[in-house]
Amino acid sequence: MTYTQEIVSGAVKAFVWRRGIADQKGLWAAEIAMLVFLVGLLWSGERGWLVGVVGVVVLLVPCLIGAMWVAHHRNTVGKFRRMSSPRANFVFGEDGFEVVSELGEARLPWSTVTEIWERPGYWMLFTDPNQFMTLPVQTVSEEDRAFLRSRLSSAVRPKA
Repeated sequence: MTYTQEIVSGAVKAFVWRRGIADQKGLWAAEIAMLVFLVGLLWSGERGWLVGVVGVVVLLVPCLIGAMWVAHHRNTVGKFRRMSSPRANFVFGEDGFEVVSELGEARLPWSTVTEIWERPGYWMLFTDPNQFMTLPVQTVSEEDRAFLRSRLSSAVRPKA
């Protein structure tokens, strides 16, 4: 299966958007509350250390999202760029699957996949909340996709 820059970059964007932004409603509610508090402090004429501390806390969340994006982009896109041929061979079996590329190989039982995000053109197979493998599916037959879905039936499939 062949990877493209669009696939790997799209996977990183999808991951950061969902894990860092969409799934963090409580964090964003706290961020808005802190921002309102900061504006209120500034509006009332406060210029002391409290404004500085609250300002740093307000900036922390966007900085964490940026750090998440940088880390995953360097890892995912970096691996793609290190490949002279952006291809990986996936072999699906009854007990698990094997991935082989010029960067290495891995053999995983189906039970290690905890979550699947089916995206247009690729799937993201998660083995940990923050660890995923990108599977280009543009050349995978519908029969093979059905086989994969049956083997990965216990994995979580979040709503789009």
